[in-house]
Amino acid sequence: MDDVLLIEMNESKPLDRVKMEEAFTIMGRYLLNRKALGEIAVYGGSAILLQFEWRTLSQDVDARIISDGNHGLIIEAVQYAARQLGLSSSWLNESVAMYARRGEMDADRIFVGTYPSADRYGLRVTAAKPSYILAMKLKVLQRATAEDRDFNDAINPGVECAVTTVEGLREVFSRFFADEELPFAAGLRLRELAAAIQARRR
Repeated sequence: MDDVLLIEMNESKPLDRVKMEEAFTIMGRYLLNRKALGEIAVYGGSAILLQFEWRTLSQDVDARIISDGNHGLIIEAVQYAARQLGLSSSWLNESVAMYARRGEMDADRIFVGTYPSADRYGLRVTAAKPSYILAMKLKVLQRATAEDRDFNDAINPGVECAVTTVEGLREVFSRFFADEELPFAAGLRLRELAAAIQARRR
């Protein structure tokens, strides 16, 4: 009962990199103790946070479980980490799967780390590359989000990729989602986004 109350109290508490990696470490140890290896791919704000200094907090970890045959065990590890650290029960959010690229490749992601350590681990973590993050943010740019988060999250990956034009943004989207049309509402914001990226690069 106390664990449930603690998780509810922390329902909206954002995660920083230290807390995120602490949770990964607990997950890795949980899986290692059960002689299992799990792999997750991280996206969105948490992928930005794991790669760059310009993002310091994320409301949750947008991730997909990409190892085969042990989804349930990895979810057990997620919930165990939540109880140990007093995190929200939904601190790892799998809903990002609907926005991921069909036929996603290893080359779309970078290696983040193995947990609990480099030589003894039960969890391997990768994260979407900046260009892939940018493409995914363009895909959801039509959504209304708190403080226009998707728009603001697209700016720094655009800076990192040196994409400063509407045509360049469309090219990045097409590179990852060649069989999809950029949503009309998202397309209307490309000029604004390109200007914001240009301003940040000055």
